[in-house]
Amino acid sequence: MELRKAIRLPFLILLLHAAPCAGQDIGQIGQQSPVQFNAGLQAQAGFYSVSGIDPRRTPFFWAISGTPTATIQGVQLPFMVMISDQQRDFQQPFNQFGLSPYYKWAKVHLGYRDVSFSKFSLAGYRALMAGVELNPGKFRFGFVYARFRKAVEEDTLATYDPTHYISSVPVPSYKRTGYAVKIGVGTEDEHVDLVLLRAQDDESSIRRPVKARLAPEENLVLGLVGKVKVTEKLRWEFDLAGSAFTRDMTSPETLGDQSTITNAVNSVFIPRTSTQGLMALETGLAFRSKRARYKLVYRRVDPDFKSMGAYYFQTDVEQITGTAASTFFKNKLSANLTLGWQHNNLKKLRTATARRIIGNLGLNYTSAKVFGFMVNYTNFGITQQPIRPSLGDTALLEQVSQNLLLQPRLQFTRANGGHLVSYTFNYFALSDRSENAFANAQLTGMHNDLAYTRNWKQRNTRLGGGFIYRRTESLIGHTDSRGVHLEAGRAWLKENKLGSTLRCNFLSNDLPSGGVGSTWQLNLDLNFQVSKRFGLTLQVSHQDNRSDDPFIPAFTEDTGIVGVDIRF
Repeated sequence: MELRKAIRLPFLILLLHAAPCAGQDIGQIGQQSPVQFNAGLQAQAGFYSVSGIDPRRTPFFWAISGTPTATIQGVQLPFMVMISDQQRDFQQPFNQFGLSPYYKWAKVHLGYRDVSFSKFSLAGYRALMAGVELNPGKFRFGFVYARFRKAVEEDTLATYDPTHYISSVPVPSYKRTGYAVKIGVGTEDEHVDLVLLRAQDDESSIRRPVKARLAPEENLVLGLVGKVKVTEKLRWEFDLAGSAFTRDMTSPETLGDQSTITNAVNSVFIPRTSTQGLMALETGLAFRSKRARYKLVYRRVDPDFKSMGAYYFQTDVEQITGTAASTFFKNKLSANLTLGWQHNNLKKLRTATARRIIGNLGLNYTSAKVFGFMVNYTNFGITQQPIRPSLGDTALLEQVSQNLLLQPRLQFTRANGGHLVSYTFNYFALSDRSENAFANAQLTGMHNDLAYTRNWKQRNTRLGGGFIYRRTESLIGHTDSRGVHLEAGRAWLKENKLGSTLRCNFLSNDLPSGGVGSTWQLNLDLNFQVSKRFGLTLQVSHQDNRSDDPFIPAFTEDTGIVGVDIRF
């Protein structure tokens, strides 16, 4: 008993640095044991060694994570702990704690939470907050006050080193605070809510940055969101928002009339010369039957639409998509189809407009006998803003990804095991969002894998292997790779407590310059379940890349990770 108390004490300390938890019902107080505690703890430590290229991580690393849960008078307080050697490099909070206890129709948010009121206003942005949600009957009310960012001073003497995987140079930021209000009527399945978000930077929280282009900003978002049940099978959903975003709070105010409406707006938000007023809308109809689901969605987001309560939106886009999903042949075949049309350049600010058909097709067939197959095709856009943009480059990465996957298979079941033969064909193309995006693909690739696996149930053993052919084409040329892969796995000891898997890949490469190269990969995984509450893992990997192309370096890379899993 004393040992258990000794183990629990460090966890109670770690709870002060934990990440958020889900809301808990305090209406169960008095119905369970006064105090309970259980937890899962995972710890990892490893080494990394590389020769021939710049290191992709530190030579030694460690991490501790866990999911301790305290139950007090029937109220569950689950937490998440994550501590590692990398946390000291983050300027914004990394270790976080939060909870949302609730009783009947009242819920309280305290600490680091990621509350959502709508897609285009407060949309899951994790912040240090205090708030409440009240839903008595059909009345819906929510309010949170939050610190969205902490103040970080600029280090004018530091120099950013792009070779570092995680830079130690602090990214300056103003302290950002704000509030969000939701008021509406209805239930979770059918409601209409009015949402307001107001947030701004505190210009006095740090000294004005010298090297970084950073100005204090402010934002006002007003939204209307709802779900309406047209019939038992048909539902209408909508989310509309307008955002006034000021890029520089020190810019001059705009002059307007002195009407009652203008004065009322200015009491909440003052328009300036750097203020943008933009709109975002998503609305759709969803129909559900016994075996099929259909959905039609229209979405339009103005260029550069922003909300301080959300991380990022794909902007400058107007699209309409339809989705249909159903099963056939006594559920042996499942099908999912999404088809739509999309274009950008909504404000006619670009030199060209990209129009394209977007979609996804998925088929999965599983027979009661031997044959099965899977087909999946996707054609969607990728939009990404760099984590640390260059001070002289504000360009965004906007790309279109096409992917085709075909995978037929044959499976033969035997009393002592079985055989599996599969073929995988994968084709992908990555293009920018220009008018001739698909004709000028930046990167295309093709992957072929013919594989065979044999397993023996009584021996808890499996053996497999196959042949690989890959081809990639980019602006610098094409690379052809041919090779094999082998895999062996087995469970050992009583009750299969020790599991082992060994994988080996070899590829012979024809390089873009006309040269040749090769790639060896070796991976070993061991899992030892010592007891129901204690387990050990070991992962070792080695990669050897040879090349006579001066633009493709030759290197060797080794990684080893030892892990411990404890549950109590």
